[in-house]
Amino acid sequence: MEKIEQFGKLLLELPPWLLLGLLLAGVIHVFVSRHAILRWLRKDNLASVSTSAAMGIPLPLCSCSVVPVVAEMRHKGASRSACMSFLITTPETGVDSILITNALFGWVAAIVRPFVSFTTAVVAGLSSVGLLKKEPSEELAVQPQSSCQVEDDCCDEEKHDFLDPVEQDCHISIRQLKQATVNTFSQLNERIRSWRRPEPVMAAPSDSEFQPSVPLTLGRIAKHVFRYGFVDIADDILTAMLIGIFLGAVITFAVPEGIMDSNYATWLQYPVMLLLGVPLYICASASTPIAAAWVLKGVSPGAALIFLMTGPATNTTTIAMILKQFGARFATIYVSSVVLVTTLFGIALDVLIFMTGFEIFAVAGHEHEDINIFTWVFVALFVALLIWRSLDGALVRGWNEMFSNFRPVFSDLRRAR
Repeated sequence: MEKIEQFGKLLLELPPWLLLGLLLAGVIHVFVSRHAILRWLRKDNLASVSTSAAMGIPLPLCSCSVVPVVAEMRHKGASRSACMSFLITTPETGVDSILITNALFGWVAAIVRPFVSFTTAVVAGLSSVGLLKKEPSEELAVQPQSSCQVEDDCCDEEKHDFLDPVEQDCHISIRQLKQATVNTFSQLNERIRSWRRPEPVMAAPSDSEFQPSVPLTLGRIAKHVFRYGFVDIADDILTAMLIGIFLGAVITFAVPEGIMDSNYATWLQYPVMLLLGVPLYICASASTPIAAAWVLKGVSPGAALIFLMTGPATNTTTIAMILKQFGARFATIYVSSVVLVTTLFGIALDVLIFMTGFEIFAVAGHEHEDINIFTWVFVALFVALLIWRSLDGALVRGWNEMFSNFRPVFSDLRRAR
């Protein structure tokens, strides 16, 4: 009964931060221009690597979806070192996963996670500057694609005013935002006037009276933010999130208490977390409740950090895609940097906790305030979102997509036989 209550409290911390993360994901998509990102990423130096790593931290992309994005960045002129750092921070963090980390582990862990990701990305990027600079310019396997070849409602013909005409980027500029504000208040003013005076009899409209496009308004922008965050991104992560919650529950109820109490387990937990995290395909948000369950079972925060970093950044499919797109040396630097740097940070974090006496624990593992009405409102909204996307087939599509990521592994095993 205590385990059920403990895990239930942990789950109630998720919905508010997850919903806020989805909203911020939509805002970033609509208001951050790709051109503004790429203009800083063309050189092989510390500034380019650091900028690329920082830009990848808030973006909610998984390890597989970020590879074609980076391939497009490379086509547009981004350096290999910048691509390397972006490949690491983007899947390891995101506004949604950072907020969920804050909910489950507290604000210290929410700061440590993106810091470790950023440092890992910078180390990997600078390593690639030295190790790849003598390599001939590689041919990328994919051809450049415009952003309108992805499923995104801003790319519909009737919504062409979301597009930058040069970059083909689904983006709202400051000028467009000002115009949308003017259009919104103009339409509101017209509606108020129409309510105050009788509506005249309208004649049949002529062809010249038809408008070529619907005016851009704040309502349309808000709709686009909502659609990207609560439809496109939600469809990408909800299945993985539910699987992560399920695995967290399995760990909570199946793994015995004090499993890490022995001296051998203290050092074995680091390679165990690596063996679980490196090949596993899981997004940053979904890895968080699993890591919280491990911490509740006695795994150290440093070992859990290793799982949080390696799980989202590496998996067999991502490694295969990077090999195909960028070559073996690039992939080796990528995986080695993630494994080595995160392991060192994990051990260093545990040593620091031991020396200072500071504690990082899962929120469900300590006393916290009574659950208020706002928490239940967010839970209801999350359940409504889950039902809505399930009826649209999002969970089935997510399951099929996740299963497809394991097919290359099964194919390799069959060939080995």
